[in-house]
Amino acid sequence: MALPTINLWEIAADATQIGLCGLILLFLIRNLMKFKQRTLNAPDDPKSANFNTEFVVEAVRQQTELAFSHILESVEKERQTLRAYFELRETQLASSLLRSPVSGHMDRVSQAETSEPDSADAIYSEIESLAEQGLSLTDISEKLRVPRAEVDLVLKLRRLSIESAKMNGDFQQ
Repeated sequence: MALPTINLWEIAADATQIGLCGLILLFLIRNLMKFKQRTLNAPDDPKSANFNTEFVVEAVRQQTELAFSHILESVEKERQTLRAYFELRETQLASSLLRSPVSGHMDRVSQAETSEPDSADAIYSEIESLAEQGLSLTDISEKLRVPRAEVDLVLKLRRLSIESAKMNGDFQQ
């Protein structure tokens, strides 16, 4: 069983520190008593009141600046966290958009459109040709067995595309 050895130098250092703390406390108490005596003897002294006011104002200013600097640091940390989160989110969204199933579906649809003519395209072109012949919406609808609203929509879309082409100067008859 090992006996703890007493290090005399550590004890001496601790005793010295305790003694110095006691002296500091005594000095502070003595200065406080002198300050109270001066304020009681000369309460109308503007210099001491002015000094105390300046001291308090400066202390409050420093504490306020310290608090604001901590607030600004916290805000900046949160801003950096949010910026990193949004950058991560954007990269995730960008990568998911690159391999989106919708884009694959759109590629298949565009390939299907180019490979064989769609029956809807044939019906729409027939609607346009019958309208050019002067048939009414109801007559076209009955002849092609297509709802009247669909015939109307196709003709309105054709008219809008012609007007748009005229505005852009791309229209050729």
